Amino acid sequence: MKIKITTFISALLIVYSMACAHQTGNMITVGEHVLWSYINPIDDPNHHACVMIWKDGSEPEVLVQSAFQASDYMLYTNGKDIYAVERKYSEAKDQFDVRVLKFAIGVEPVVIWDWFKDDYRIGEGGFFMLSDHQMVFSKYPEVYHLEKGEKPQTYFEFHEPLKRIRAVDKNLILLQGDDSCYLVEQDGNILKRWDELTDPRVNNAPLNRNTVFDADYHRGALLLSYWGNRSFDLINTNGRRQILLKQTEPLTPHWVAFSESEKFLFSSSLIFDGSTPKPYLVSMDEKNKRRVIWDAK
Repeated sequence: MKIKITTFISALLIVYSMACAHQTGNMITVGEHVLWSYINPIDDPNHHACVMIWKDGSEPEVLVQSAFQASDYMLYTNGKDIYAVERKYSEAKDQFDVRVLKFAIGVEPVVIWDWFKDDYRIGEGGFFMLSDHQMVFSKYPEVYHLEKGEKPQTYFEFHEPLKRIRAVDKNLILLQGDDSCYLVEQDGNILKRWDELTDPRVNNAPLNRNTVFDADYHRGALLLSYWGNRSFDLINTNGRRQILLKQTEPLTPHWVAFSESEKFLFSSSLIFDGSTPKPYLVSMDEKNKRRVIWDAK
């Protein structure tokens, strides 16, 4: 009976992960490159995670491939150094395990934290590395500090539940709450905040979730993936908000990322017919001219 139950749970987890392949992971920029998490192949029923990469003049391609089914990657960059939390589901142990990889573009990944049991869904709500031996990550509703081989500890106290963090300019952190974003220092001291990011008048939100899915900050501007409205929005340095891209069903916004001169907007087609989501990635320049990078129809 235990074997049957475990197998059933595993199957449910894989199906859920397939249906939400867009949701676990993120997108970053490293110099002229943009990297994002996905699965390879994109219709893989066993959900083998990968890290995709693209730069101007090239086609999107797989940079890192996981050998494990029911796996995911979460990414962070510090200069040219790239860190990836790789997560897999272990059917034998009925648990999630994670490890941390470090690499650079053109350099093979090296395991710097070997596999350990993950009770916190590490990296899913964003993470960054203080060093090769220390990380900070978010798990709703808190932010945690984790030393290699130790147990997570609260990084700082905050007045609002937090669902996502992101390391941004000048050693600062972007915190994402349920309906707000905060630019803070490493101790949680607030430098800037944005409130009422969702519109209660929105109807027919995907999966009935009127929420901001992801956010990025650069030079005073806030870039939003507004899941509930199927839109990508920008709040400029003066607080003016504009819709950069409004999508229609089945496209649903997921991730955003700034580079020095462009904005990257990632979405997927969500069609609940048993098929995996189909990715759609575009960029916008400083004049908001749009170009399609990846459209896997």
